[in-house]
Amino acid sequence: VAQGVLSYTVGGSAPALARGKPLRDVMARNAPVVGTEPGEGQKVKLVNQLLCGVHVAVAAEALAYAEALGLDAGATWEVLRHGAAASFMLDDRGARMIDNPDNEIRSAVDIFVKDMGLVTQAARANAYPTPLASAAEQLYLAGRRAGLGRADDSSLIQILRGTATASI
Repeated sequence: VAQGVLSYTVGGSAPALARGKPLRDVMARNAPVVGTEPGEGQKVKLVNQLLCGVHVAVAAEALAYAEALGLDAGATWEVLRHGAAASFMLDDRGARMIDNPDNEIRSAVDIFVKDMGLVTQAARANAYPTPLASAAEQLYLAGRRAGLGRADDSSLIQILRGTATASI
């Protein structure tokens, strides 16, 4: 029997959720129910992607800023990842922003171009301001324009360093 490794959120009526449970159990490591209406899981996903996209963008900005101040980005990252500014995205992407010699691609810039576009589009549809998501979206678009669309999203730091090169 296969073991699921996905994580996703679901919403729906109790009978619909019961019918889908066997499939979710096989496909997903984690599938919390977030509401009773179809589409509520997707809304939670939008909120999640807003946070993830902004976290990656601000991690790139912070580490590039550290370098601009003459600090060692790796040493600064080590301090930040164990303090109040810690986050999964800083820990994971920050490591690759500092040292990704093989240009390993775990999550492409283009994925966040898409996701941040979905976030800002849904926000506009609800007349809700998302200034940080909008700024992050522009940074991802700059990455795509610089030829980094298929590069790992940690390469976003190159935009802020002014060293963007597509080397895939």
